[in-house]
Amino acid sequence: MKKMMNKLAAILAAGAAALCCLPAGAFADELTGAEDTLYDGSFYYELTPEKTYKITKCTAIIVEEVPSVRNGTAITCIGEGAFAECTGIGSLTIPDSVTTIEKNAFYGCPALKKVTLPRKLKSLGDHAFFSCSALESIDIPDTITEIQPYTFALCDNLREVKMGGNVTDIGEYAFYQCGRIESFKLPSSLLNIGDNAMGCWYSIKNIDTSENGSYIYEDNMLMDKDKKRIYRASVETEGEINIPSGTAEICSGAFSTCAKITSVHIPSSVLTMGDEAFRQCSDLKNVDFSEGLRSIGMGAFLFDQNILSLSIPTTVRTIDELAFAYCMKLNKIILPEGVESIGKEAFFVCDELKQVSIPKSVKTIGENAFGYTVENSERQKLEDFNMSVFSGSAGEKYSKSEKISHTVTDVNIKRVAFIAIMIGLIAAALVFALTLMKRSRKTATAGARKAAKKAKELEEEKKYKKIMSDDEADTDDDDGNNSENGEE
Repeated sequence: MKKMMNKLAAILAAGAAALCCLPAGAFADELTGAEDTLYDGSFYYELTPEKTYKITKCTAIIVEEVPSVRNGTAITCIGEGAFAECTGIGSLTIPDSVTTIEKNAFYGCPALKKVTLPRKLKSLGDHAFFSCSALESIDIPDTITEIQPYTFALCDNLREVKMGGNVTDIGEYAFYQCGRIESFKLPSSLLNIGDNAMGCWYSIKNIDTSENGSYIYEDNMLMDKDKKRIYRASVETEGEINIPSGTAEICSGAFSTCAKITSVHIPSSVLTMGDEAFRQCSDLKNVDFSEGLRSIGMGAFLFDQNILSLSIPTTVRTIDELAFAYCMKLNKIILPEGVESIGKEAFFVCDELKQVSIPKSVKTIGENAFGYTVENSERQKLEDFNMSVFSGSAGEKYSKSEKISHTVTDVNIKRVAFIAIMIGLIAAALVFALTLMKRSRKTATAGARKAAKKAKELEEEKKYKKIMSDDEADTDDDDGNNSENGEE
């Protein structure tokens, strides 16, 4: 009897396993459950305000097709995360009844190679096909006007993209790290390309702008028609390159994975360098910055392992996080007065950088910005690393909080300044004393001259009075003689 029960249990278990492996749609169309949440054995549904169905979750192991109707009610929406991380989807057809695919709908479906989007699709949410690493091609219908951020990011095997003629916007990171794309055609309707939408395209060789009036592709670079912004360069770009004069922005990811570039000259017209602008340019050795640049974006030179030295322009105010991380041969950097912010891990794993001077203008320094490397997958402090900082500055605070060796440079400056001031004061005192002596001599000489003059005047006055007295005496004698002579 016991054996019979075990056998029956095994048969039931096998049957249950077989049912789980059936493709979606093998179950009856009958829905069970509460009025607002229904289930057919493969999908959970919810009623929309328009009295149609939204698929909220897929439970089937193998899925080849999304149903268009259940119980006579149209299925118009695939909800947020409904098929996320479903490993059994290899090829999928979505019916034309579906007009909305919400965000994360097919997030991380590793086996999905091909998907047929509905012809009446109006909305495709962000991250909808994020990290579908096996997806090889996508045909976006004319009803879509915007590719949302991260929609096809990390689709490593995506080779072919056909965009309908009404797409006006490609969101940030929309096709980020789609490393197999070799050629990309812009629709005539396209007006905006978001940050890093084309970043880390390891295979891109050509961008077709023949039908678009807003962008041009020239000298292996995709630019706006006014040539103010560079959006994407071909990986065939090599050797020494000169960014065209007049360029105001090198956009995020513009030269990322251009492994053959050896040197780049950036004109003074460039004000902004976007995130990952020169990421993974493995042969890049020399970067010639010009005055005028204001900010260096996150990961701008990440993994550029052959850069030896850098001189940052005095106009730069912000160096973002990871800006020069993993530049392992970098041994010298000049940070000028004027830099205000240095982001987290900005110079992380710059193993040859042993000395750095932090200007007094720096107000913030992010975690692990200087003096750290990685050993055995763990963060370690660099040996023999030293920072030169000003007392009371962000540099001193960082070095103390991270317990990094540092030298307070303005201590010696203060000593020199004090000595210079004391010498100056002594010199001033000597000059003052000499001036007083000189003035005293002048005063004494003038007094002596005045006294001599006074004495002379008195002497002359005495002489004058004596002469006058003598004259009067002579006159009196003459008068007396005359009287005597008259009497006789």
